[in-house]
Amino acid sequence: MKKTNFLLLLSISVILIASCTSAPKSDEAVTTDAQEVTTATEGETWKLDTIASKLEWVATKVSGYHTGSIKIVSGDLQAKDGNITGGKFTLDMNSIATVGPTGSDAAKNAKLTGHLKSADFFDVAKFPVGTFEITGVKPFAGAVTAENEDRQEDISEYKVTNPTHTISGNLTIKGVTKNIEFPAIIAFSANSIDALAKFNIDRSQWDIVYPGQPDDLIRNEIHMGVALKAVK
Repeated sequence: MKKTNFLLLLSISVILIASCTSAPKSDEAVTTDAQEVTTATEGETWKLDTIASKLEWVATKVSGYHTGSIKIVSGDLQAKDGNITGGKFTLDMNSIATVGPTGSDAAKNAKLTGHLKSADFFDVAKFPVGTFEITGVKPFAGAVTAENEDRQEDISEYKVTNPTHTISGNLTIKGVTKNIEFPAIIAFSANSIDALAKFNIDRSQWDIVYPGQPDDLIRNEIHMGVALKAVK
């Protein structure tokens, strides 16, 4: 009888693991210790348009997934001769919001948002801001990825196509700073700079380790989509 129960529990566990909603298929940000900001900040300063700039996230667990956003409230980019030489932006962690998936219950989304703001996750009362500061920008030299067709939400594709650059920078969340590197598209026009990046990070690297419920575990991978627009 005990053997039968054990096999039954094992089978249930396998089913749960197999059915766990996967994180979006995206580029994995290379995460290392924080780096000194040595990128030259010479050149013109372009101020971020905080209305046009945005950060979207996707988090997954056994039973499904959630999507949301965090407001970018300030920042700028430095550029010279058509190249980004530095930059930084600030996140208002109190603005974190759960908005999807499409058709999800608004009251449940609000409850999750409250939990995300608690010490279990981002502890926004203690750490109200997050930051990203560029430590390096270089021409993209990796393999070009095709458009991802396996979408969980209509907010975006989950990989940038035809990236132009690789960006590295120090990401600070919950008082922890790590350097991340990821592909991006950077486009210059006469009056604006647009940058787009989509990548996954491991939340545990920033001391966000709440596991979820025993029967509804949360994946460590969080997908981030960042769109920046800077103007003169």
